[in-house]
Amino acid sequence: MANLALEREQYSKAKQLFVAVSQRLLADGTAEDDPRLIHISAKLARISHMQHEYTTAQLGYDWCLEKLSAVIDRDPNENFKQLQAMIEDWYGRLFIDCDKSELGLKYLKSSYEKMKNIKDIGQDHLVIQLNDIGTVCDKIGAVDESIKYFKEAIDMGKTIEDMPDLGAMYVNLGRAYMKKNLLDFARKTCGYGWKLGVMAKNNDIKSEAELCLKEIKNMV
Repeated sequence: MANLALEREQYSKAKQLFVAVSQRLLADGTAEDDPRLIHISAKLARISHMQHEYTTAQLGYDWCLEKLSAVIDRDPNENFKQLQAMIEDWYGRLFIDCDKSELGLKYLKSSYEKMKNIKDIGQDHLVIQLNDIGTVCDKIGAVDESIKYFKEAIDMGKTIEDMPDLGAMYVNLGRAYMKKNLLDFARKTCGYGWKLGVMAKNNDIKSEAELCLKEIKNMV
């Protein structure tokens, strides 16, 4: 029920339920560094993040990563490493929301490096991570690096049937090419993003691609 409330963005309800579960575990003698409690604490930090309680969220993520690092030193279980990667991803996004993009990028990259070595992680999740890393690189002016990550996201995304945001990734790549004044590449890439947007009947992607193509035209 707690996870469902979190998925539905019913944050107050989710927080109340997660706290109740953690209290029950502690009352049963569960150690505070038990991975189950760390997982719950990470979700409570995520809720604080979503409710813009950034200081509380940071304290929560820090605590979770410290405890989990010690757990992994004792038992390098893949499930624990996956939890660590998830927390790093969330933590990175917190820093980005707090206008600390370079620090956020560090955590997003660390999360991705762990995620790609975990067997049960879906390729679609990795594609989204790559695209998000590229977006942050672009935001801080590391355009060459952003192009590298957008290309990786697209190459992986093309192997997935019905990857919904692939058109948007082409537009992101096209905009990065624009910043490098590689207008032929930009036009071709945004044009393909437009085509995918039309095929997917996604008006948001189609509109973004059209705006991109208009900006390229004005640069010529």
